[in-house]
Amino acid sequence: MYDKKTWVVITLCSLIIGYSFYDSSKKAGILAEQRAEQARIEAFNKKATDEAQAKVAAENPAAVVEAEKATPAPVVVAENIIALDTTEVSFVLTNKGGGVKHAVLKNEYEIGDKKIPIHINQGGANPVGALTRGAFTTDALVYEYKADQSNSGKSAVFVAKSPEGLLIKKIYSIQEDQSAPGAAYLLNFDVIIENDLDTPIALNQWTLALGSTGPIHAKEWPDQTTFFFHDGSSYDYVAATKFAGGWISDEKLSDERQLAAAKLAGVCDQFFTIALQPKAPFASSVIASTYDVRFPNVEKPLKGLSSHLRMPTVTLAKGEQNKNSFQIYMGPKDNNMLRKMGSEWGEIMNYGWFSPISRLLNWTLHWIHAAISKMSDVWSWGISIVILTLVVRTAIWPLYNKSNRSMKRMAKLKPEMDKLKEKYSADPAKMNQEVMKMYKKYGVNPIGGCLPMLLQIPIFFGFYRMLQYAVELRHEPFLGWVTDLSQPDTIGYFMGFPINILPIIMTFTSFAQMAMMPKTGDKMQQRLMMFMPFMFLIFCYSFASALALYWTTQNIFTIFQTWITAKMPEPKLVEKPVDPTKPKKKTFMEKMMEKQEELQRAQAAKARGESSDMRDVTPTKKPRPPKTGG
Repeated sequence: MYDKKTWVVITLCSLIIGYSFYDSSKKAGILAEQRAEQARIEAFNKKATDEAQAKVAAENPAAVVEAEKATPAPVVVAENIIALDTTEVSFVLTNKGGGVKHAVLKNEYEIGDKKIPIHINQGGANPVGALTRGAFTTDALVYEYKADQSNSGKSAVFVAKSPEGLLIKKIYSIQEDQSAPGAAYLLNFDVIIENDLDTPIALNQWTLALGSTGPIHAKEWPDQTTFFFHDGSSYDYVAATKFAGGWISDEKLSDERQLAAAKLAGVCDQFFTIALQPKAPFASSVIASTYDVRFPNVEKPLKGLSSHLRMPTVTLAKGEQNKNSFQIYMGPKDNNMLRKMGSEWGEIMNYGWFSPISRLLNWTLHWIHAAISKMSDVWSWGISIVILTLVVRTAIWPLYNKSNRSMKRMAKLKPEMDKLKEKYSADPAKMNQEVMKMYKKYGVNPIGGCLPMLLQIPIFFGFYRMLQYAVELRHEPFLGWVTDLSQPDTIGYFMGFPINILPIIMTFTSFAQMAMMPKTGDKMQQRLMMFMPFMFLIFCYSFASALALYWTTQNIFTIFQTWITAKMPEPKLVEKPVDPTKPKKKTFMEKMMEKQEELQRAQAAKARGESSDMRDVTPTKKPRPPKTGG
């Protein structure tokens, strides 16, 4: 016979197994629905094409018969390529889909090769600006290119008639004022749609392709490939990794998000982005789907994203037109430039919780670099990071100095603390109470030594988020062996494991810094502190070498700072004077002591079998006399 605990375990296991079966069937059902929707869209497009061909055949059957005899094989339409150039980008447009096939960035290059320029949207399912019917379809419509003689080389016009009876005109043009921030990466885009049928047509069954993006190298972090959108009140970002599902989410092929007012939408990888901004925001939705991105000698593919923006909810009667105007950005995620273009553009950086710190650090880094590059452009970005680190560390010097002296005073209390531990070894609560009294007596703050570390954590993560998207650091060398500050400083491999120099130097300087610090706390706390350098080594080892450069510089600065403070007179351990003329205000330590004493009283009362309610029930006012009539 099983006991109660056994039945509980059996019941829980049964529930877990049952839920896993239910969850698996639910995910399979969702995927089946998405695949069915994909098949439905493809069937709808085929039906529309077949109906258009049937209509042509009904109007002129003889011509169809002659055409079939003359050309039994399908006709392959030649692709017509048109380039609109700025100083920074070559926008390559195609008549197949009538959009931007890809954008060639003239001053940004592939990792490890400064001869191959970055191609944004290269290999995308659709050109940017193509009209599709959702996440899984392509725009197979062939447009006629109309050259604008009055604006040669600055604009391109595409016209076509869709099988459904839409007259479509697309106009692409580069910015007139190229001196404005970001203008060299912007393309004006107008799409004019007219209904040529007798029946009304709902425009929102079509979507505009926002382009495709994926990791540009095999070691790029998968969660940096995202699609984003501004719904009129706030931004949201969805990483490609969210499509894989997990314990609290389902695997999905596509994702659609409703927008109250589409102000900006697009896709981005670690350093580059495609963004489309309607000049007149409208209610819409953003649809995104994933695709595989494969790299040589990498078994598991990474995920890329394609995204589309649904057209406005408008129904066009016969002869009625609808015009929508946009700006298309295809370029780097340069925080300094995007912020100057406007707050909505600047939020593409997605710094997250540490955005204020990251933005301040990025602005300061650019300001320092502007000064350094005037003197010399050799290693200018690396030198700027070093100087920025020194500026930050100098700013928190007073706090560090106060913390260091607090740690030294704590170290002087260690003999007294050891006596208390021995005296109250059987009563930990009493020991803690006496330790608190000793802290109060000598005016020592036990958490004072932790303040610099606590302050460094948001600065560290602010640096980390800033450097994640610091396109300025790409291909920037430093110290000879560092060829790219945006990548790990790998100098070789040992049994397939990369050898990165800066993170190793960072770890040694961390241990050197800790060796100079006063030993405080118990053995467990000291072991945890000794483990911290290994944690940062793991965290920084495969990240951008710029982050390891920052941490190494601040370690060396801290070693120098500790050496300076060691030359200063040792702090004396004296009792804290009490000024009887000043009103007594409870300190943090006194409040902790009161809580400790209250807890001890409650425990003692409970041990005696008395009530543990320690509230004061003594009335503070005289009893109110009973009311009398009259």
